Amino acid sequence: MKSLWVGLGILGVIILILLFGFGSYVSTKNTLVQKNEAINQAYSQVNVVQQRRLDLIPNLVASVKGYVNEESTVLTNIANARAAITSAPDRASSIAANSKLDVALGPFFRLQEQYPNLKGNEQFTRLTDELAGTENRIAVERSRYNRTLEEYNVYVRQFPNSIWANFAGFHYRDEYFKGNPENSAAPKVDFSK
Repeated sequence: MKSLWVGLGILGVIILILLFGFGSYVSTKNTLVQKNEAINQAYSQVNVVQQRRLDLIPNLVASVKGYVNEESTVLTNIANARAAITSAPDRASSIAANSKLDVALGPFFRLQEQYPNLKGNEQFTRLTDELAGTENRIAVERSRYNRTLEEYNVYVRQFPNSIWANFAGFHYRDEYFKGNPENSAAPKVDFSK
C-alpha cells in the first residue's frame, strides 16, 4: 500500500511539472505572437510615412525640374531609389532601398543653395517643408520599430523563453533600420575660397 502512495505521489509531481511546463510554453508563445505582431504593426507605420515621402517626391522633383535642368543626375538618383523601394520584394530589401533614398535626397536639398530662385518658389518651399516633416516622422517611426524589434529579440534570447521560442519557431530577427555608412564620414569644410 505504501508503494502505491509513493507511486501516486511521483505521478502527481510529474503531472504538476508537465502542467507547469505546458503553462510556461503557452504563456511564452502567446507573448511571442504578441511581440511579433507588434513588430509587424510598427513596420506598417514606417511604411505609411515612407509612402507619404514617396508620394511627395514626384511633385517635388517636378517643381525643381523647371529651375534645374543640368542637375539631372541628382533627380535620376532619386527616381532610381524611389523605383527600388516600390519594387522591393521583402522587408530587408525595402529597408536597404529606403536607406539609398535617404542618401539620394541629400544632394537634392543642397540644390537650394545653388539656385536662389528655387528657394523663392512657393510650391518648392511648401513641398520641402512637407518632406522635412515627413523625414522627421520617418525617423520617429523607424526608432519605434527598432525598439519594438529589440524588445522581441531580447525576449526571444532570454532564458527560458529561448527554449520555448526555438521550439515554437520564433528566432532572432536582424531587420533593424541602420545608419548609412556613407553618413559616417565627416563633411569637409574649406573656407579658403
